[in-house]
Amino acid sequence: MEEPIIVLLPGEHLLWSGRSRRVVPTGGEWFRVVLGPLLVAGPVAAALSDSVGGLPVVVVLAAFGLAIAWGPVVWRLRTRRRAVYAVTDQRVVVADRVSGRTREEYLSDLEPPILDPGQDGTGTVTLKRLDASVNVFGVPVPSRNGAPAIELFTVPDAARLCRLIEEEQAWD
Repeated sequence: MEEPIIVLLPGEHLLWSGRSRRVVPTGGEWFRVVLGPLLVAGPVAAALSDSVGGLPVVVVLAAFGLAIAWGPVVWRLRTRRRAVYAVTDQRVVVADRVSGRTREEYLSDLEPPILDPGQDGTGTVTLKRLDASVNVFGVPVPSRNGAPAIELFTVPDAARLCRLIEEEQAWD
């Protein structure tokens, strides 16, 4: 797949662009990576001990089990690692180099950024839409129709990026 093109709108200025520095499995994903082979071992052992299916059944069971356990983890890591991020004076754009799709949100439609700092200066910046939650008795509750948050994973100098986004949002 060719490199996605992030096109600037007339009069728009690029403030920051980057990619994830590193993407690692989360706690639940590590569980899937480690437990996947163990879950596959049971049916494979049963198929080997029972001479009904033989080797083809064992291979199919093993491949299917590992695909279920590892597939979502591998897909998320691949798409996150290959995402390209851009922040302009008007928008936040995420381009997926795997599928070629882009997602964009105007800064004026977003809440202030939420920073999840990493230990090495990187961090994840989460940007939620203003209409992503509804206040019920003063408590924000996620809206069913709200778009998912934009997450800029493990970007370098994430604290500076948050300040940059907040400054641009203040200008609007």
